[in-house]
Amino acid sequence: MKELRHYTEAFSHLHTATKKGFRAPHKAVLLLAVIDLVEEGAITSPNIELSDRLIRQFDKLWLHFLGNSAIFIPNITQPFFHMQYESFWRLVEHAESHMAMVAEPLPYVEGRKRKMDLPQGGYSVKAMRRAFAYAEMDNQLFLLLQNADARAMLRVVLINGYLTNLPTRTMPDLSSLILAIPFIAFVA
Repeated sequence: MKELRHYTEAFSHLHTATKKGFRAPHKAVLLLAVIDLVEEGAITSPNIELSDRLIRQFDKLWLHFLGNSAIFIPNITQPFFHMQYESFWRLVEHAESHMAMVAEPLPYVEGRKRKMDLPQGGYSVKAMRRAFAYAEMDNQLFLLLQNADARAMLRVVLINGYLTNLPTRTMPDLSSLILAIPFIAFVA
């Protein structure tokens, strides 16, 4: 599957910020939420609205993978907006959505997409919804997400690449754990 290879490569190399040596997980969590909602049948086209359901799924996945992160703050609007810098995601303004023609089934070519400015109101859900009707993913990617094996592979890429080994505030203090090892060995 040539397309799957293309998207596993794209998902492996998302443009992310780095903080304290860790890659920001926001885009990965957003993509996982989209994959979940495609699988559930809640997303039925390549058009991804910033819906309450998408926000809830993002928050649920954030809590599952990052808990109460020591470094990153969960905010779906930042990856929703900044995903436009990935070749497979395009923001569609309300006026543009009314004039939309049938989308071509080819992947977006970097440089052909017009980059949107941050809306007035910044990174708020209200400002994003006011400015953008939806985000549009490649049709090829959407078609791939109909396949359970492709979804599984893309999930593995995102989880392994962005969501493992991230410190959280809920992680145990290793120094106290090391002191408890002799006691644990004695009890066992």
